[in-house]
Amino acid sequence: MAEQPPRVARLLWDGNQWSGRGPRPALSLERIVAEAIVIADEEGIGAVSMQRVARQLGAATMSLYRYVPSKDELVALMFDTTMSDPPDLSRHGWRAALEQWSRESRQLYLRHPWMLAIGANNRWMGPNEAAWGEAAIGAVTAAGLPPDTVADIIFSVNAFVGGIVRLEIDPTLGRDQTGHVGPALDPAMIENYGRPERFPALLAMLSADPGDDYGTRDLAASVFEFGLGKLLDGIAAHLDS
Repeated sequence: MAEQPPRVARLLWDGNQWSGRGPRPALSLERIVAEAIVIADEEGIGAVSMQRVARQLGAATMSLYRYVPSKDELVALMFDTTMSDPPDLSRHGWRAALEQWSRESRQLYLRHPWMLAIGANNRWMGPNEAAWGEAAIGAVTAAGLPPDTVADIIFSVNAFVGGIVRLEIDPTLGRDQTGHVGPALDPAMIENYGRPERFPALLAMLSADPGDDYGTRDLAASVFEFGLGKLLDGIAAHLDS
C-alpha cells in the first residue's frame, strides 16, 4: 500500500476541508485562510495564530481545528492561496516570460511581505505555487533546453527576485526610519577623516552627480530591473556559447 501523504499535502491538493471529530461547523476554510492573510499582511506572520484568527472571525478557537489541524497547515494554505493567479507566459519566448514572471513575483512579495520568510522554509508545495513554477519552467523548456539547465535558470532567477525584494521590505536588514538602507556615509567623512587616497573609487561614486531624476525615480524598481536585465543577459550569453 502506498504511503499516505501528510495531512498538509492533502489539504493543499485535495481541495476538501479537513475532517475532524464533532458536528459540522458553520465556518469555512476559505474564510479562515482569508482572515489569516489579512492579519499577516497588516501585522506580519508572527501575529497569526489560531486564537487571533478565531477572535477576528468571532468564533471559538477550537472551532477552527475542525477545518485546519494547526497553524502550520494554516500558513501553508495562506501561502498557496496568495499564489492563486499565476502569470500567463504562453505567448512569450523564454526571456520575455522570465521578465514577466520575475516582475509579477516581485509585486506578489511586495503585497504580501510575510511570504518571503515562509517561502524559504522546507514545506509542501501547493497547486497554486506549482502553477507558478509550471509557467516559468514551461516557458524555458520550450526553448529546447535540457532539464538540468532549465532548473539552473529557474533557481537563479528565483534567488535573484527573492534576494533583492528582501532588501526592499525586510526591516531587519538595516532600513532606518527615513527609509535609508544600509550604513550612512558622507563624502566629507572620508575627506576629513578617512584619507581620501584610501577610497578614491568610493569617494568618486559618493560625490558624483546623481542625475536629474534622483529623488523622483523608484530606486528599488530601477535596481531590480537593472539586475534582472543583466542576469538574463548572462543567461542568454551562456545559451549562445
